[in-house]
Amino acid sequence: MQERIVYVYKSLKRDKAYLYLKEKDVFSHIPSALLDAFGAPHFVLMFALHEKRNLPKVDPIALDRALDQKGYFLRIDIDDEENNLLNIERKRLGLQPLEEPFLK
Repeated sequence: MQERIVYVYKSLKRDKAYLYLKEKDVFSHIPSALLDAFGAPHFVLMFALHEKRNLPKVDPIALDRALDQKGYFLRIDIDDEENNLLNIERKRLGLQPLEEPFLK
């Protein structure tokens, strides 16, 4: 993994949703349905990504891979079960909840 700059945006529409991009303010490669659900992205920070970078709630290798393959990475924190509609539906159906790595 080579060092790269990553740009992070938060959703003003969805609580605890973040979009990581490899280019600042370039949203053309993100599916329109995703952008509609995410809402207008609000820039929050940029950082240097490298192998030894310790990131909270994000695996640096998975982030790097997603940026190479798709140009973006979507993170939705599911700390609050009430905000996680997928797990609420899974619980209603009697299924085990998904953990964070499966939702990325």
